[in-house]
Amino acid sequence: MTQDMGRCAEEIRTCWQESEVALQRGDTDAANRAFGHAFEVVDTFPAIEEEDVRALQFLCVLTWVKVSASLEVTGQEEEAHEARLQVFSLLDEMYTASPVTAGHAWPSAEFMRGFESEEAVDLVGRLYLLCSKSGRADSILWGRLFMDLDLRIHGDNPPTVN
Repeated sequence: MTQDMGRCAEEIRTCWQESEVALQRGDTDAANRAFGHAFEVVDTFPAIEEEDVRALQFLCVLTWVKVSASLEVTGQEEEAHEARLQVFSLLDEMYTASPVTAGHAWPSAEFMRGFESEEAVDLVGRLYLLCSKSGRADSILWGRLFMDLDLRIHGDNPPTVN
């Protein structure tokens, strides 16, 4: 990942955090603005390097995973379903665009260098669950990536769930 892409990823991660805080306050408008800004960042980033293009695509996937989860929390099941369909559409597009690397190189711990964060662990875990529940063949890849990221972030001390 290039340095510019790293800054872009950090800005998107900040949007995820802002949306989470807004939802905790019950402010769905602020959460929607945060998501809108995340997609604006993706749309305006001048990805020239192929690794940046794949990274942007994956950040889009993770942002849609976050949107889906947020919609579920607010009881908007139909909209959450639409967001999940967007996740699957983007994944399929990524596989089609680069069949040689998709499914092998990019959903790997190496691909995720620079993305390591609590938010990424959570969203990749949610991506795994979405794909698994839908019976997608790629769910095993996301499960492995989740375990790799979780180990990198938490080591042998995973967070406890209350």
